[in-house]
Amino acid sequence: YGLGATASKVDQTQAREVLDYVKKLAAEQGFDFNTQYQTSNNYTKSDKAGVKLDWNINSRNNLSVRWSMVNAKQLNSTSGASSLVTDLYAYDFVSKTNTFIAELQSRIKDNMSNEFRASYVRVRDFREPLGDAFPMISVSNVGGGTLNLGNERSSVKNRLDQDVISLTDNLTLYAGAHTFTFGTHNELYRFTNLFIQDAYGTYYFDSPQDLYDGKIKQYRLGHANVAVTGTENWEPTFWAGQIGVYAQDKVALGDRFDFTYGVRADIPVFPTKPDENVPFTNSEVAKKWGVATNRTAKSTPLVSPRVGFRWNISGDNRYVFRGGAGLFTGRIPFVWFSNNFSNTGVQLSALNIQRSSSEASAALLDKMSLILDPKGQGANEALSTSTGGGSQTINVVAPDFKLAQTAKVDLGLDARLLGIDWTFEGIFSKVINDVAYKQLAYEPDGGKTVSGEYKSLSFDNRPMFKKVTGGTPFANIYMLDNTSKGYSYCLMASAAKSFSFGLDLNASYTFTRSYAVFNGGSSVAQSNFAYNYTRENPNDPEFGLSAYNIPHQIKAAATYHVNYGRNDRWTTSLAAVYVGTSGAAYSIYYNGDLNGDSSGANDLFFIPTDAQVDAMLAGGAITAYIDKSTGKVITTAEQQAADMKAWLG
Repeated sequence: YGLGATASKVDQTQAREVLDYVKKLAAEQGFDFNTQYQTSNNYTKSDKAGVKLDWNINSRNNLSVRWSMVNAKQLNSTSGASSLVTDLYAYDFVSKTNTFIAELQSRIKDNMSNEFRASYVRVRDFREPLGDAFPMISVSNVGGGTLNLGNERSSVKNRLDQDVISLTDNLTLYAGAHTFTFGTHNELYRFTNLFIQDAYGTYYFDSPQDLYDGKIKQYRLGHANVAVTGTENWEPTFWAGQIGVYAQDKVALGDRFDFTYGVRADIPVFPTKPDENVPFTNSEVAKKWGVATNRTAKSTPLVSPRVGFRWNISGDNRYVFRGGAGLFTGRIPFVWFSNNFSNTGVQLSALNIQRSSSEASAALLDKMSLILDPKGQGANEALSTSTGGGSQTINVVAPDFKLAQTAKVDLGLDARLLGIDWTFEGIFSKVINDVAYKQLAYEPDGGKTVSGEYKSLSFDNRPMFKKVTGGTPFANIYMLDNTSKGYSYCLMASAAKSFSFGLDLNASYTFTRSYAVFNGGSSVAQSNFAYNYTRENPNDPEFGLSAYNIPHQIKAAATYHVNYGRNDRWTTSLAAVYVGTSGAAYSIYYNGDLNGDSSGANDLFFIPTDAQVDAMLAGGAITAYIDKSTGKVITTAEQQAADMKAWLG
């Protein structure tokens, strides 16, 4: 999808003109913008290594120690069909992981054994831009696509260091028909996260002509408050952990039926606290929601009881009926907690000024200019004080926040018929606690609705929002919260057969339905809120099909094994694999902040009837499509309405 590619929607003549203009402007400002449109192919590279040592200490103790390393690099943010980027915009995502594991297996007595495992995982992830520092410039409506020049806004200062220590111990006792297991699993995490978006400034223009005229559509800037942090590259470091203890009893009720029951308790711990933003703590919005920047999730134990069974119906394992039910507690990505350490409003400042948000913002952007010096963005920032808008993005945790917890029920049947191994299984899951985000700086504006704001959308009754932190430093406030909405179910059937001459065949079909409120597609709180689609209130979204819902999946594989050499000590395997899936769920949303909730990409599109399309046309909601660079009408409003009816029909 480089410049001039057949499938590209970007007008190559306009693209060249835009790049030449920016190069000329850079030269006038004393900079050499030596770049071209990106043409590299995407790549993923990795180096792997590992060592394992097994030591039979004596007849009762075995020790295993192993180390593995993965050093990977992947090229990201390259050009696509609807976008064209310069070399500086692409970046390498580099990930280096070292894992150390030690495991001791001990047989203490004939009826008692113990397993101890300790591990340390060291992960270093960072983004590496492919060029010199330069502001990001995004120009829309270049033909049918968008140009992105300069450094990608989220990648210039982006690094995450993770150190994870795990300790596990399981003691097993055999007492007649009972097999008791008592254990503990504990994890300790250390994170250091450098993440400053828009560090060199980000400029959006609605067309090439707007770029030439200096008409900025949106301006963003982020930086560390050096007077507080002492460095431009401020990065918070914090510790977290999770303690788990459990007990289980497996009972053999005869020689065909096993029953298992047990309980587990998990306790999250957060020994490190974010800094307090005192003015925020004393603000009305913080008092209303009971939040503060220096609070984290509580160390509340989450108890998970479970039961299970296995019934060997035929006694020879030809027919086995099995199942279980219980609660399961999991972790969430701790980078979501790191947002609360980065965004206290004390160490970092962020500007996000949009022309469409208010007349004052539009007037401010008219005063700003396109500054190509990545260290000279302070001139535009100084102008922003005249709007009275905030520059602090605050991330907090809900007072009663809990880790993710799910209830599950599983039933399965394993059978051997006609020489084929069959498996039929069904799983149902119900959310107990899942993650959701709220934007506390905005709330519903009384009884106002979209239909009252836009007469041409009289049939759309979703609520309008208003900002409640105007006149304060707090531009946006995102709260990490819980939801109990969501469930999924899965039905699966598989068949496998092995032949004596070395051929193995297997195939499976899986049907899935998954519903969720939050899909968690980003590491950034603002993005997780802003891109969570809803038809009503984004602070209390309805659940719908999960973004990861794949209704139908078929897998098939054939593997052929050949043994050769002395005593058949060597084996070569050849395999053919097929995976077929139905399409994932998708959403259609309005481009722009329809209801004033601070997000321009979360309002689901209202599917109108033909009569409502006619009303939209009469009310001016459907307009002609005009080439902004030439002023030429490409499609009339009437034809747009007709095309919409045909598309929806």
